[in-house]
Amino acid sequence: MALNENSDKDYRLQELGGSDYEIAEGQPDIRGWTVKDRQGNTIGEVEELIFDPQSLKVRYIVLDIEDSLLDTEEDDVLIPIGVAELHNSDDDVILPNLDASQLRSLPRYDKSLLNRDYENTVRNAFAGLGTGAAVAGSYGDDYYNHDFYNEDNLYRNRQATPPTTAPEGTTAIPIIEEELQVGKQVVETGGARLRSRIIEKPVEENIHLREEHVHIERTPVNRPATEADLTNFQEGEIEITEHAEVPIITKEARVVEEISLEKEVEEREETIRDTIRRTDVEIENLDSDVDPDNRRPTNL
Repeated sequence: MALNENSDKDYRLQELGGSDYEIAEGQPDIRGWTVKDRQGNTIGEVEELIFDPQSLKVRYIVLDIEDSLLDTEEDDVLIPIGVAELHNSDDDVILPNLDASQLRSLPRYDKSLLNRDYENTVRNAFAGLGTGAAVAGSYGDDYYNHDFYNEDNLYRNRQATPPTTAPEGTTAIPIIEEELQVGKQVVETGGARLRSRIIEKPVEENIHLREEHVHIERTPVNRPATEADLTNFQEGEIEITEHAEVPIITKEARVVEEISLEKEVEEREETIRDTIRRTDVEIENLDSDVDPDNRRPTNL
């Protein structure tokens, strides 16, 4: 199952979902298809595909096993792509060499455990089920040179109709011409996010404050009492109140700026350049060395 490349990311193996890759046009995306065993019993569905971005090849099917078949919540297993085959007409994936009872022996799939050691465990498990010989290869390309990863097995029931043969006694050369098809895909190129938070900063301000203080001053004198002194010669009291200014702090919240998000749509024209191929047939007439009158070579 080939894929179209949409990104420069290059990981060893990764899930197709959430990646920058997609199934090539004209080939079925089997995610969500029902998976059946060799007796035709439903054993789950295709939850995800694991592929190699270096070769753009699907290597494994992530099978979500029916809950009724296992006693554990961890019900995902890896199926090498060459072990499965498509139904000849229905949207079903068939595992012709497996049945539901054999799924219990397969290692459970966890995305975080996907590495070469885990792949070897999967391969050896299938070898133990009699679906092929185990090959614990290296990290090179030869690791996938095994029938487990032969995509022709997947499509064996959906072979293309052979071309019409030419009538006996004639030879035909098909003229093949490629057509350039240009489409559009929406991708994320960036964006902006506004997040508000409250910050505090110390401030200070100088203020002039006024305070009153009462001082008692006693001045010794020695003079005869006047009539005014005698008038005040009685009981009484004098009171002076002190006052002081104290700072009063008030705060007022004021809107000083507004920040908003908006999108501007810009359209542009882009020229797509590529090359397409077409079969070109050259016709050459061959001269005969035989005399057409007596059908003998002319040089004799």
